[in-house]
Amino acid sequence: MVVGTQLWPQVESHPLLAIALLVAYEAVLAVLAFVSAVSKELEGRLAKRLANGAERLLLGRLTRYERRYRQYLSVRHSAGGVKGLTIQGARNPRLEDVFVDVSLRPSPLHQAQKVTLADVEQEVPDTERRSLQSILDQPVVQPLVLIGAPGTGKTTLLEHTTVVYARRQERRRAKRRLPIIVTLRDHVQLIVGDGVAGVKLTMADVARLTLAAAALGDAPIGWFEAHLEHGRCVVLLDGLDEVADPHIRQRLTRWVETQIARYPDNRWVLTTRPQGYDAAPLDGAEVLVVRRFTPDQIRRFVHGWYDAVERLLNSRDADAAAHASAENLIDRLRAQPSLYGLSSNPLLLTMLCNVHRYFGALPGTRAELYGQICQVLLWRRHQAKGLWEDADAGPKREAVLRELAYGMMVHQTRSIAVAGRLATDLLTPALVRELPGESADAFLTSVARTGLLVEREPGQFSFAHQTFQEYLAASHIHQHEMSRILAGRIGEAWWRETILLWSALNPPDHIIEACLAANTADALGLALDCYDEAQEKPHDLGQRLEQLRLDALQSPVDSPRRRMMTGATVARHLRQVVWLADGVLVSALPVNRDVYRLFTDTHPEFLPDNHEWEQDARSQTANASYGPAILGIPPGAPEVLVRWVNDVLDGSAVFRLPTWDEACDPAMQPLLPPGCSLWSQPPRDWADRTPVCWAPEGVPHPWSAPLARVHERAVNSFLHDLQHFNFYALRNYNRGMGDFPYQHTDEVVQELLIDAAAQVYSDPTGDPVVTFPAINIGSAQALIRPFSPGLFVELLESLPVLVVEEVRRVFGHDNSSTQGERNLADSIAALGAEIVARGTETEPDASDLLRLAVMTLANRSGGMKVQATCRDIALGITTLQDRADGFIPNREVVLLVRA
Repeated sequence: MVVGTQLWPQVESHPLLAIALLVAYEAVLAVLAFVSAVSKELEGRLAKRLANGAERLLLGRLTRYERRYRQYLSVRHSAGGVKGLTIQGARNPRLEDVFVDVSLRPSPLHQAQKVTLADVEQEVPDTERRSLQSILDQPVVQPLVLIGAPGTGKTTLLEHTTVVYARRQERRRAKRRLPIIVTLRDHVQLIVGDGVAGVKLTMADVARLTLAAAALGDAPIGWFEAHLEHGRCVVLLDGLDEVADPHIRQRLTRWVETQIARYPDNRWVLTTRPQGYDAAPLDGAEVLVVRRFTPDQIRRFVHGWYDAVERLLNSRDADAAAHASAENLIDRLRAQPSLYGLSSNPLLLTMLCNVHRYFGALPGTRAELYGQICQVLLWRRHQAKGLWEDADAGPKREAVLRELAYGMMVHQTRSIAVAGRLATDLLTPALVRELPGESADAFLTSVARTGLLVEREPGQFSFAHQTFQEYLAASHIHQHEMSRILAGRIGEAWWRETILLWSALNPPDHIIEACLAANTADALGLALDCYDEAQEKPHDLGQRLEQLRLDALQSPVDSPRRRMMTGATVARHLRQVVWLADGVLVSALPVNRDVYRLFTDTHPEFLPDNHEWEQDARSQTANASYGPAILGIPPGAPEVLVRWVNDVLDGSAVFRLPTWDEACDPAMQPLLPPGCSLWSQPPRDWADRTPVCWAPEGVPHPWSAPLARVHERAVNSFLHDLQHFNFYALRNYNRGMGDFPYQHTDEVVQELLIDAAAQVYSDPTGDPVVTFPAINIGSAQALIRPFSPGLFVELLESLPVLVVEEVRRVFGHDNSSTQGERNLADSIAALGAEIVARGTETEPDASDLLRLAVMTLANRSGGMKVQATCRDIALGITTLQDRADGFIPNREVVLLVRA
């Protein structure tokens, strides 16, 4: 008031200024009020967050929830593989006792979709075989989708990863992440349902729901959210393929994408079978194919499995008994190579171990294997132990289970609630007919004790593995002659394995006809697979499929039909295998004309130079080998061919060239056509890893130049040409004389040839090694090194540089001789390139000139690199001449090894 009274005269004299000051004052007050309100709100929110964080920390510490959670995961997921598959003994081997890391390989989506259950997976370079854990430990990892055929160990891999992370302590390079493992089928209805569940359900909510049945108590409020928001988790989502409806799969995938966007700093892994994933792919994910077992992994698994089983049984001399049983199974597998496609699959190998332990024998096909394992689990071992009074109960239970499996396939479900209407509709009629008086609950519970069914949660049952459901459904269709149903399902990925298993039990003629009528790439692939599964293969149907295959191979190289048929052709040709020593499998048939023709369609630079190649592919009839072996595969082609084969098979099988030791295995030789040699990896102690040829005893080596032949090419022809030339005139040779038989426009080369002539005349032994001692053409590596025209030109081009380096090494600096030696090497290189361009067959005299020039140059040089290069050039030109002249026949073949 006092201040206002004193300032009033100034206000009267400056009213506008006063108003402005008043407005400014009010604005400052408003800003201060706003800042105060914001700070109070922020203070409240921060205090709440700090309180929640402190509460979570305090509750976490007090309740030790994380420790109990990790212990639960470690115990829960250490049980191992397919539950209940230990036939003799009350318990299963633990996961860590038998786990063998199948590992992963990056693959484009369209390639990853081709892997199938019985395909064989083989050794690949270490750079292509990666463990899931090593990928997850990388600093930046995009979401991962693991694609594998049924039984390839996808779920087991996730369980093992869960145990590893649950037990992991803090490490410098690897974050101690919290594992969250979720079986998607258990939460489909909540995730994709209407209302709140379809929109607001988060990964943290699903994690809590997954633990609902565990005796852990409720997690501290916001505990999962905090870990997910800070990127501390590895989230493992299992079984996208177990959702049959493609529309629901798409909605499920969109939900997963939403969760990844919401919690982007975590590691995300999703597993699925290949079929159907293209309809619901995960955006931005890296696709990884689950690798199959190699022979070494098969051996380790079998020994680990038997060791664990014998220890669980507390048998006497457990180690000796386990070793003997494991070796017996491995020997039986070696005696039945057709079972390799089963043993390379972890699920089927587990079943093979069980069947072998119980029966002491092995089935011939996977359908027979499924049948035996179902019988063993359901009733044979119980009968043998006298556990059931009614001897007929086992087969009747199997009949009920077949009907249940078929009904679940029709309703496209992987689980069934014992109190639900579906269980009543599917089980009640079958139980009344086969097992009157037994309730659905009692039946499901009793079967769950065998291991074929698993109670995922109270009252909710599913088959221990989807493959059991598919086999039993196929068996039900077979028993009741309902194949017409399958003919209408050929376009549905959900039914693919059931159709294939049914084809192993029945003539699949009408199924194949339906596939041919559909005329899609997937349907045609299914037709070929059904024909291969069939025990009886009608000849006329085989001819039609073969003609269809040949027609499809006339399609554009990049067309889906062509790619599918190319893969089918290669896979069928390489399916037959022979065991070598140490469990190595090699294709029983060398690469043939059909396969090689497909290869050269994309790599025309390796087309062979012979008239037989012009045979019409359509003249080949349907047979196991699709035509005779291709002979004369040129250098450079084998390694490219191997990469191409592995690419067209898209992870369903991986091959390599045999090692030198494998080529020497006596079991390899009968596989070669008569008089043929084999492309292989070089011996281990060679620095140069370029493929070489191995030739059986008594077969001339296709890339060797025997001393007698080098003598003839390098010396005898020269002597013959000089027999009328005056040797004494040679000593005082005048360049003006024109009767010297070898003429070259380059004076330096001409002088070199004169020196060569003098050396030949002065050597009484006629031995090229004595005449030209620097050329040790007896070198083992030089004798079998393949000299393709490309490699030959590379050697010629390297010669000038080596010569200059040698002169500098001797003199310590450039001198007057450097340029002359360089000019000489350049002239030799130019002469060699000209010969290669025109062909040795059209330049015989020039080839002789080149050989003599490099042999003499090697004697002039004191450097080992120059001498070795000259030796290789001399050997190369001799070999190329002899091959062009037909002296060395082109009879190299490729046999691919499944390592």
